[in-house]
Amino acid sequence: MGFVGGFFIKQQAHEFKTFEKFGMARWTVIIIGFIQTVVVQLISWVIGVLVALIFQKFFGMLLLYLMGVKFGFAFLFTSNTFNLLLQIGIYSTLVFSIMNSFRVNRLLKNKKNRQKSLRLYLRIPSGILGILFFVSGLLVTVIFLGDIKGSQADKVLWELVFLMMAYLFGTYLIYFGFLPSLLTILQHIKRIAYTGINVFSFKYFKERLIRNTSILWFITELSSLALVLLSICYLGYQTIYNNYDYAHPFELTANQYTVKDIKKDLKENGSKITREYKTKVKMTVVQRSSNDQIIPGTFMSYSDYKKLPKSNISRNPKIGKKDFLILDYGYSVPGYVSNQSKEAVVKVKNADTIKSNKIGSAFPYGSTMYQGLMIIAPDSYYNDLDASVENTFYGWFFKNGDKLTKKQYEKLDSQEYTKGVSIKKADNLDETKLSAIDGSSNNTGTIFMDSSYSRQKSAKIQVDQITGFGIFIVALFSVALLIALGSVLTLRLLLRDDSEWKQLKTLNKIGVNKSEIKEIVKKETVYTFVIPIVFAVMQSYIVIALFGSFPQMDMLVPFILINLGYVALYGIIGFVTYLISWRSVNQKLN
Repeated sequence: MGFVGGFFIKQQAHEFKTFEKFGMARWTVIIIGFIQTVVVQLISWVIGVLVALIFQKFFGMLLLYLMGVKFGFAFLFTSNTFNLLLQIGIYSTLVFSIMNSFRVNRLLKNKKNRQKSLRLYLRIPSGILGILFFVSGLLVTVIFLGDIKGSQADKVLWELVFLMMAYLFGTYLIYFGFLPSLLTILQHIKRIAYTGINVFSFKYFKERLIRNTSILWFITELSSLALVLLSICYLGYQTIYNNYDYAHPFELTANQYTVKDIKKDLKENGSKITREYKTKVKMTVVQRSSNDQIIPGTFMSYSDYKKLPKSNISRNPKIGKKDFLILDYGYSVPGYVSNQSKEAVVKVKNADTIKSNKIGSAFPYGSTMYQGLMIIAPDSYYNDLDASVENTFYGWFFKNGDKLTKKQYEKLDSQEYTKGVSIKKADNLDETKLSAIDGSSNNTGTIFMDSSYSRQKSAKIQVDQITGFGIFIVALFSVALLIALGSVLTLRLLLRDDSEWKQLKTLNKIGVNKSEIKEIVKKETVYTFVIPIVFAVMQSYIVIALFGSFPQMDMLVPFILINLGYVALYGIIGFVTYLISWRSVNQKLN
């Protein structure tokens, strides 16, 4: 609203000056500008409230739909809401109207010569300083990428502060000094300036750039902010969703202790099973060589592992029939950090030591189903293994959900952590004993309790609600902000003052035909939209450094797609702006 009000005031600059020349007091002209702004602002707020009333239910229903909440969204507009909107409208109108009063006063003061000499004096050194700031920001971004991976918090904080300052001041100084100076140089190079209509394009755009420096800088920085927010929110969504997949790869998972009750409930409910999996596992005692920690080891044969859904094992490294795969937290699951070596050496009770560099974190039946390590072993090793405890895991996918009732779910919930294993340590690993236990009995030794089942539905509801709310907020804020900023550029290009119209008319009178003037309008539109895009995308690259701290979180492709979407959105707005602008220019020329 502040920029739009400023556009209208600048559009009426000659009108206000004429009023003063006719003898009208300056304070009277200022009051006229104040009243005009008040009227425009109040009309805008009335229209805005009407649009809010119309779309209130639509956006409320959209939010509930994205969150997966089945709840009727009632139309509600209370007196408190109306009073709040009225207060915001009045206060903002007063603030922006007072701002425009100062703008009118500034327009009535003649400082053109002083401003011109000041810009000529500062433009070139300011441009050079801006380039140095911006390039140093790009270099520090690369250093920032390395430091954030190394968890050097002190350096990262200072580097982040420097990046913000370098990009903010560097971009502004480039707009203020470097680009106008570059266009001036190109304007005086004969081979370039006198090729076609470039001399007019350079001069015309240079004058527009000098007048619009603050607006282009403002749009660049907010566009960069919107791109960063879009990318970070996508990272958050992907992190939540990946962690959810690791914990709940099946819609419903059980072991040998709960499978009987679950199958009975599924049969009673008429649940339509689309796929069902069953895998036998062996459990024994293992010891990590890195820290000598003795924990349970759950073994699965290579053949059974390869029979599982590809989606459950695709995040793990590929292995052959004779390879071992150690599954443990801390290596590739987003949200977990580990300083452990990528080479695993695991000692197994009464069996050969496992030496492997194949380490993953995607647990085939979900991370809650067992404690300790999961080890995928060659079939021969698995068959010869002397297991202390055996178990069987079951996994199901359904056509329309598992259809478990609340009562059935509560019954299963009471059995969730009732079974597990106990480790009684001895002087050496081979004499250490592992045994199955019941949670209700008095147990000795180190206790590891496993979940007896895992259900997707409750976790899926939470994930849907979190991601749905995030998508809604990001779409409203970031996408709407990009559209609004594009609209500001459109408005800025369309509100040409009288002197610029006269320039185009003069060019037409001295022999420049309409096709050449159309080319001038097109180039100005292209420059005005492309320059903020380029600098905003370069600044938003800093998010790649942030993503670098997450293991196996490749955000380069999503980052490119988000930026391409931004470019496409501004491209559409720019094309429409060009069509409207040329139509308006053509009408003036006729």
